[in-house]
Amino acid sequence: MIGVFSKTTDSNLIEALGYSGMDFVILDQEHGPITNETLHNHVRAAKVSGIKSIVRVKGVDANAIGSALDAGADGVQIPNISTAEEAKSAVNAAKFYPAGSRGVCRFVKAAEFGSKAKEEYFKNANEKMLILQVEGKEGINNLDKILEVQGFDVLFIGPYDLSQSIGIPGQVEHPKMDELMNEVSEKAKCKGKRLGTFADSITTARKLYHKGFEYLSYSVDLNIFLEAAQSLKNEISE
Repeated sequence: MIGVFSKTTDSNLIEALGYSGMDFVILDQEHGPITNETLHNHVRAAKVSGIKSIVRVKGVDANAIGSALDAGADGVQIPNISTAEEAKSAVNAAKFYPAGSRGVCRFVKAAEFGSKAKEEYFKNANEKMLILQVEGKEGINNLDKILEVQGFDVLFIGPYDLSQSIGIPGQVEHPKMDELMNEVSEKAKCKGKRLGTFADSITTARKLYHKGFEYLSYSVDLNIFLEAAQSLKNEISE
């Protein structure tokens, strides 16, 4: 699966991403300006154009996780997971009984405002994607225990925060980073967990994709637009 991070407040751009053929879009509430009202419109735009909507919330916050899923998102991505206890809390917040204790309201968009059969809603809700984002040295040190936690679908490595945590901020191509990414990849494969990460160059994206990082987010929508506009101007003015 290949997608992008989104920090836009314009739902038309989300819809356009779907028509582009991208597999998913990560609606970023951690580092982006997306309010809950905007989120509802983004999720609707994603459904119209056939792209999966994943919401990156600000952290292990049960209310934020439940709210994103109530909005009808196809999944949630939880940043800054450092321990197995945090991973368990994220699973608990994202799943209904018996897998967790997510807050229950069936009169939400995800349940078609109460028109969807209760049995169908609760069953399908527990199949939404849950991505846990490990992005620091502590999380890497606790990776074996985090991977033992049941109930999440993808282990996502945040390369920029990880590079900072090991003393080389922004140097995501550094040999130390390659070594860590290889270590994470091997451990996740042994546990049967899907891998995800972020890349902002085509070369890096291809390398990571072929290394087994199959949930791959490439850059950010606004930066993609900016670079396309720059390239267009340069080509015209040559």
